[in-house]
Amino acid sequence: MYGKIGTKYPIWIMLIGAILLFTYYTFRPNQYTHPYEAQVDSVLSQMTLVEKIGQLNHLKGNYSTDIYEQDTDLEEEIQQGRVGALTPFVDLDQLIAWQKLAVEESRLGIPLLYAADVVHGYRTIFPVPLAQAASWDLKAIEQADRIAATEMSAAGLHWTFAPMVDISRDPRWGRVMEGAGEDPYLGSCIAEARVRGFQGDDLLQSNTVIACAKHFAAYGAPEGGMEYNTVDVSERRLRELHLPPFRASVDAGVATLMNSFNVVAGVPASSNDLLLKQILRKEWEFTGFTVSDANSLHEVIPHGVAANRKEAAYQCFTAGSDTDLWGQVYVESLEELVKEGAISEVDIDRSVRRILRYKFELGLFDDPYRYFDTVRLQQTLRRPEHLEAARSLARKSFVLLKNDNQLLPFQPAQYERIALIGPLGNSREYKDLIGNWSGFANPDDLTTVYQGLKEALDTTVKLDTASGCRAFGNCPEAMIEQARRVAERSDVVVLAVGENGYNTGECASRADISLPGNQEELIKVVAATGKPIVLLLFTGRPLELTDILNDVSAIMVCWQPGTEAGLAVADVLLGDHAPQGKLPMTFPYHQGQIPIYYSHLNTGRPRQGPEDTRWGVSKWSDVPNEPLFPFGYGLSYTTFSYSPPTLSQTQLSADDTLKIYTTVTNTGQTDGTEVAQLYIRDQIATVSRPVKELRGFQLVTLAPGASQSVTFQMTVEDLKYWTREMQYAVEPGNFSIFVGGNSQDTQTVSFSLMDDQ
Repeated sequence: MYGKIGTKYPIWIMLIGAILLFTYYTFRPNQYTHPYEAQVDSVLSQMTLVEKIGQLNHLKGNYSTDIYEQDTDLEEEIQQGRVGALTPFVDLDQLIAWQKLAVEESRLGIPLLYAADVVHGYRTIFPVPLAQAASWDLKAIEQADRIAATEMSAAGLHWTFAPMVDISRDPRWGRVMEGAGEDPYLGSCIAEARVRGFQGDDLLQSNTVIACAKHFAAYGAPEGGMEYNTVDVSERRLRELHLPPFRASVDAGVATLMNSFNVVAGVPASSNDLLLKQILRKEWEFTGFTVSDANSLHEVIPHGVAANRKEAAYQCFTAGSDTDLWGQVYVESLEELVKEGAISEVDIDRSVRRILRYKFELGLFDDPYRYFDTVRLQQTLRRPEHLEAARSLARKSFVLLKNDNQLLPFQPAQYERIALIGPLGNSREYKDLIGNWSGFANPDDLTTVYQGLKEALDTTVKLDTASGCRAFGNCPEAMIEQARRVAERSDVVVLAVGENGYNTGECASRADISLPGNQEELIKVVAATGKPIVLLLFTGRPLELTDILNDVSAIMVCWQPGTEAGLAVADVLLGDHAPQGKLPMTFPYHQGQIPIYYSHLNTGRPRQGPEDTRWGVSKWSDVPNEPLFPFGYGLSYTTFSYSPPTLSQTQLSADDTLKIYTTVTNTGQTDGTEVAQLYIRDQIATVSRPVKELRGFQLVTLAPGASQSVTFQMTVEDLKYWTREMQYAVEPGNFSIFVGGNSQDTQTVSFSLMDDQ
């Protein structure tokens, strides 16, 4: 029987066919795994090979650097579609002009990405990242980068070269100020928080930017702590120490990774197949794109693995470096390499696709000018809530190392005359207290220590000042003598010393990490007056303080706290807020101990504590083995006690969750916040394991006399490591748990992991 629609097929067959077709097209697997893949393919299909390579070419704006000049007609390159991104450092009008060239005058109108190093704030400058790590406050750190993203996106920028997630155990290296310190667990937690802060939940929101985890990888381990130097680490050290924060960044959805300048086991990171292909793409399944560090693709030539720029382009591209930052080796060589058959255009397409995806995700194809809004810019920069967040995070980052006789906090009307002495007490020099990697900061925004104290102190208190010496380099004895006289007539001295922002950061490695210039002489001269001294240490790295430790009554590490520096310092000195920071890096007793870190391996002849003077044990003959101040250390204006830790079970199976309980009590007289820390040790394994490894921390805020139960949780995943066979696995056996307020002062409990086989 035929239907009335004039077809030879019965109606019921037609209905079944329609249902099957509907089901297929509705529920079939999507050939596109990315939401913008169809649009990306549409753009890609229209591009010439030269235009594709242009998307891999990242240039500077109109400025120069000491070691690299950009000899090109930037506007011409943009019009010809040979530029994919810029690092501009210019005003909004210029950003708009360049984007118009790309969108309205190039053949395909592909928008530019604008990138910059917004490392610890755009105009509201937060403490340097090492200081932020000292807060151990992941929510506050994430909020700082959420604010940074809000401000920089209002200024027309789409992409930040942050966070730096390099782990470093050598404070001589200047860039420790830019990372989270020595520990991969803490570093991983902070990396996740920072990626979330920059990228938010939806990149289509115009107050988000794409983040860049850098520098991939092991950049924080240069020999001698010297910038750009050789790195030689075992694969186990690479995977256990240096890679976890990068993996955490990838798991958090970071859009980009930046290659490091260094070689890893003789192979430059920019052309390193193990890093870029095996680990990043195959093992971690990273779908974003990689960017070289500035000119680092060219630098494989002086590294000695490429004879010329064409070889450099081939090696770096085939290893997995997608984007060439400032080097221009790709635009010079990739077209020729494709024509020769050395590189496939399919591989070029793969890299270009990764970049175009994020231009779509940021909404730039829909509205290339969506980040350019003068009114929004004026309404966004340095909002009151931004300034308060920066001030709060600065307070939380301060680490009190010493407080003899409870000199701090200063009590109201306790002193009639306070001396503020030191080169960093009232300096408005750019970066003195703001810190390095703050290229968009305005020095006029800085609140100095003098301003902060002057505003906070009662008008009856006289605040005298003297610089005493310079921040770096020696100075006339007359300056020190003037400081001595100011100290003599005071009731108490606040000494503001340390490093300024130029002493730390990139290209600021120091062979000697004692206080710069003749600051130690200044301290000793002031100490000879007999006045009680509070030393405020402004720094971007741990310093050697042993020689001046007994000359002062109190030491507070203020790091380089950003534009709200003086207000935050006054808040803590006067007791409105108690210090709560804990060290994210070990402070050495002597710089000859470097590298010194808490999670070291034991030796075959370990010393049994500081009193063990036997011959033949592992020890220094002229200094203690122990650091001056250990990882995780920091005092408060109150004191805390911990109950002995207990476990939910003493035998753990593969599917179990172990709970560790302790009670923290405020045993002092003021409110305070404690960072409760959990460490583990695998007692017997197939390879030597660290004596302690951080595996958890919690912030606990308590009133005087109050207690709070703290519960940590661990699973078998927290016990895994890279075995002798280089498998990431866990082995049954006995484990120790350590709980306390720092990596040294802990209480211990043990459990066993059972073999479930």
